[in-house]
Amino acid sequence: MNAIIVDDEPYVRQMLKNMIHWDDLSLHLAGEFFNGQDAYDWIKQGNNVDLVITDLRMPIMDGLQLIKNTLAIREHITFLVISAFNEFHLVKEAFLLGAKDYLLKSEMTEDHIHHTLSNLRLNDHPKLPAVSSKELMKETLLSRLAAENLTTNDISTLKELMGNNEKRRLTLLLLRLNKLDAHASTPEASMKKAISECLSPNEEILAFSRQAQVEIIQTSPFEYLILMLYAPQESEASIMQHVRRAFGAFRPSGFRINLGVSRVSFDFFSLPQLLHEARLSVDYCFVAGNGSIIPFTVQFEETPPLAIDSRQQVSILKEQLSAILFDKRKPEIHSVIIPPQNVSASHIRAIKELYMKYHFVLMDFAMQNGLYGELRELSNKYEEHLKFYGDLDSLNKWLSSVIAVVKAHNGENSMINQVKHYVEENYMHDISLQSVANKFNINSSYLSRLFSEKRDTTFTDYLAHTRITKAIEFIKSSNLKIYEICEKVGYTSPEHFSRTFKKLTGKSPKQFMDGRE
Repeated sequence: MNAIIVDDEPYVRQMLKNMIHWDDLSLHLAGEFFNGQDAYDWIKQGNNVDLVITDLRMPIMDGLQLIKNTLAIREHITFLVISAFNEFHLVKEAFLLGAKDYLLKSEMTEDHIHHTLSNLRLNDHPKLPAVSSKELMKETLLSRLAAENLTTNDISTLKELMGNNEKRRLTLLLLRLNKLDAHASTPEASMKKAISECLSPNEEILAFSRQAQVEIIQTSPFEYLILMLYAPQESEASIMQHVRRAFGAFRPSGFRINLGVSRVSFDFFSLPQLLHEARLSVDYCFVAGNGSIIPFTVQFEETPPLAIDSRQQVSILKEQLSAILFDKRKPEIHSVIIPPQNVSASHIRAIKELYMKYHFVLMDFAMQNGLYGELRELSNKYEEHLKFYGDLDSLNKWLSSVIAVVKAHNGENSMINQVKHYVEENYMHDISLQSVANKFNINSSYLSRLFSEKRDTTFTDYLAHTRITKAIEFIKSSNLKIYEICEKVGYTSPEHFSRTFKKLTGKSPKQFMDGRE
């Protein structure tokens, strides 16, 4: 069977070509295209194609128009769409037009792509189930609400479609699914039905359960917008109790739920504001903890006096790490963690970015100090899960665990790290294996053996590498003469300096300087 790839980003096309097991799937790549128009023209010329893997956002002709135009002339072609995380409203439109499945750019792996393509029944093309124009219009308007693109006329239409000519109480919920396992797949199509069933009117809680109504749309692969309507006589306490009871018992396999709940309103035209409130509330689950049900309060719109200076915080972390490893000072973890007190929804993006920088600094420190083996598991835990699904508490616990590993890193490894640090601080002086051994009150033979075992190099080679690395920095960033650089990096003999430089770089200092590489 023939397949084509349509995407305006060359790296995405290349990634797909490399990741798809073409022979295993009995597929042949018949072509690749920069935009929908080129792909459509190629298909219209009569070229045989069974599968089109297409991006949704492209110049000239986007993926949606490509699906619509192509299926009008070749209804047997199967479409697999590619989308970004925040484009699920486009994925929904693609499905309505006839697409069979989708891939998230952020989650494309060989296994996931192979699984998706294997599940596509390329020779089986059932017609899409009929959708009433009323239901389709309702979903469209709710999708526009989620995209913050709902006009006053749209709200009037939605109100009529919801049968809300008589005033009812309404509230908006935003439900986000956080993976418990980094390798968990996206939610099944049955998830929407499961949410609807758990929200079914409860006669024990609601006095007017028969007038309760729920509408649900999936706004992204892991987020659902839920519009709840209740009888005007229903109390706010009963409404909140109904929501808490429903989701308190909702345990979808493989996921933890975060739920943001807006205030209750009588005004259908307040929907955009209610969406804003639900978003702030579900965002606050990052602070309150994953698995929370958070009703909106006006405090979420206030910004407490918390300044997050990432440059300063990273500098403090570096100082802490160095002090713990080399000076054996007690770590002051409170100086680098962000406590949940006084954190508002407006701080969350900055906090997540800060912890991403923390991770980079910590892993760089680990690589530089022979600690990566000890920290690999914690690094993987962050990359696979905490980076995307961690809350503030889990991130702080992770940071504490990393610092605890650094603190516990003593004995022989600690000795080597201290020696390494000493060499980097004193390479410009007349130091040797014996002088360093004397500095740390250990036998020089023991230090030599220990250094070779732990660093996989000799002390002498490490000292030479450090000095030549510094010499290269001086050549690149200064106008010093070669003999001046020689003295600055700890060599008393220019000939010895030149021989060592050429041995490590393949060029003499003069050749290197002339090239300014």
